[in-house]
This record gives sequence, structure tokens and C-alpha cells, in this order.
Amino acid sequence: MRLLNNKKILLTALVGIAISGAASAAETTDSVIVGVYGGDWEKNIRASGLEQFAKDNHLRLTVVPGADAEWFAKLRAAKGRRSPYDVVVFQPDTVQRAQAAGLLQPLDAKDIPNLNNLYKSVQSRFVYNNQTYAAAFSLGQLGLAYRSDLVKTPPKSWLDLWSPEYKGHVAISSPTYAAGLQFFAGLVHALGGELNQPAAVDKAFTKLAELRGNAVAFPDSPGAIQTLLERGDAWVVPYWDGRVFALKQQGMKIDFVYPSDGPVVGAANWVIPKGAPNLANAYKVVNAMSAPEVQKAFSDKSLYGMTNKDVQYSDNLKKQVKVGEEAYSKLIWIDYSTATPQLADWTRRWSQALGGAK
Repeated sequence: MRLLNNKKILLTALVGIAISGAASAAETTDSVIVGVYGGDWEKNIRASGLEQFAKDNHLRLTVVPGADAEWFAKLRAAKGRRSPYDVVVFQPDTVQRAQAAGLLQPLDAKDIPNLNNLYKSVQSRFVYNNQTYAAAFSLGQLGLAYRSDLVKTPPKSWLDLWSPEYKGHVAISSPTYAAGLQFFAGLVHALGGELNQPAAVDKAFTKLAELRGNAVAFPDSPGAIQTLLERGDAWVVPYWDGRVFALKQQGMKIDFVYPSDGPVVGAANWVIPKGAPNLANAYKVVNAMSAPEVQKAFSDKSLYGMTNKDVQYSDNLKKQVKVGEEAYSKLIWIDYSTATPQLADWTRRWSQALGGAK
């Protein structure tokens, strides 16, 4: 009887191994679906290594241009089952929302070895309950763009926007636009507070009301900001470092300052949705995009700082962009768990503070 039972156990084990092997074989696919931002972002990531990776690994690559809102809506509709994407790029607030909704696959260095080479101060922002849910990629640091031919005294702090020298030539965005919310976070921090402190938020709105005389426009897109700077209507505006350095490279008389009271970060981060149809390939894509060679190539094109500590930046970028653990550890990150529920109210108060600005 014992011999018979042992044979049954052995047979069961062998069947289990066969089933496991069949499951592994089923998970091996020849496709991968990646959601990225459109325009230059898509062009840059394709050229920086995404297409070459797919070619080298004999994968059918499908790139879906889009944005956080539509990707998040589709992931929520999929409910963690059959995701329409294998990998997407999310901003920090969407990472937080998607993780809270149970829509993201935890990431582990055993599947994505390059996670170990990403800056800890950045990666720590995507750890929830001791699990990592995003691989940070590029960092846009919001600071102060200014027309170098029109401004006699370059700004140094967020609070310099109130300088009489800039009267009638400051542009700021409302909290409904990412640059506007990031600027507001920078202002609250510059005044000594945090977004989760109601008194500190009130103080910032009081200060904002004092900016009426200096403010000339309230742009809500990169195109609007660029136009204001090109015309010279705006001399100083909160904007991201990479975009400013790109305009400077194109010939605009413009420069950028990392505020002494702290730049505010906007990060592009790779996530893998739960229910990704090509999970094994999704891991490979995130690992490849996290490699220093790919990140350097993207940095050369975008002029943004990257997250892999082994990236060898070009001399041109090193002269302009603040990168590395020391710089990244000083970045201001928005507390979206506080900000998102308050966004509508803050937008209303922002308009009131600036005299009905829209």
C-alpha cells in the first residue's frame, strides 16, 4: 500500500511539473503592447532603444500613444484581468491611484534586475506595503524659466516671482495643469509648509493674491507657455528644465533656474498593469528601458535627468541639468493623496486669488 501511495505521489508530481511547464510555455509570447506619450516622447523612446529591443528579441511591438487619463480608465475597466497594455508610462499621481485601485503588477528585481540600479530616493516614492509598483524613468524638474535677454536679475527662488522687476511679465498656470499644481506645491514649501497643512495652504493663497500685479497670463499647455516666452509677453514662468533647455538649444534667448527653495518633480515612470497579456515580455521591456544606455540615449534627446545611477551623461547635459542622488534627494514631491481630493477647491481659490483668472 505504501509503495502504491508513493507511486501516486510521484505521478502527481510529474503531472504537476508537466502542467507547470505547459503554463510556462503558454506565457511565452512574441508580442508586447506599450503605451507611451505621443509626439516627441514617442519618437525619442522608439529611437532610444524600444524598437531595437523589440527587434533584438524578435517581438511584435505595438506602441499606443496616449496619456494617463485614458490608460487609467481602460485599466480600471479591465479590473486587473485582461489588460489592453503590457507596459504604460504613468506620472506619480496616476501610479498612486492605479496602485490603490489594485490595477498594477508589483515589480521585483528578480524579474527586472535594473531596478537595483535606480536612485533610491526616487524609487522609494513608488513603494507601498513593501512592494514596488513603478520603475522611475525620466525626471522633469519644475523650476523657473526666464527670458535671458529681457530679465536683468535672474530669479533664484519661487518667491522672486513677486519681484517688482517682473511686474506685468509673470505667467503661472492653474492647478488643473501639471505645471500649475507643481508650482503651487513649490510655493507652499517655499513659505515653510506642506500641502497636507490647511494653514500652510491658506498662507499660499494669500501670497498668491499678491501676485495679481505681476501676472500677465495663465497658460494651460506647453504650447501656450512657449508662445508667451517667444513673444516676450512673459519673462518668467514656472516650467520644466528639459523643455527650457530644448528651447534654448533651438535658439530662444531663455534660461532656467533650479529654485533655491526646491524644484518640484514631475516623473515619467514605467508600470505593468495586472492582467498584462504578455507579462514575461513586459518585464523585459521595463528592464531594457531602465538600462543606462537606453536612458542616456533618451536623455540626449530630451535633456532630462534620468534615474539609473550609471547613466553617462553628455557634457552638454551635465553643464545644465542637475542630476544624481544629491540633487534628487532635494526634490519636492507632491502629496497626491492630499492634493487630488482638494484640486477642484484649490482651482476655485486660485481663480479668486488672481482676480477671476482662468
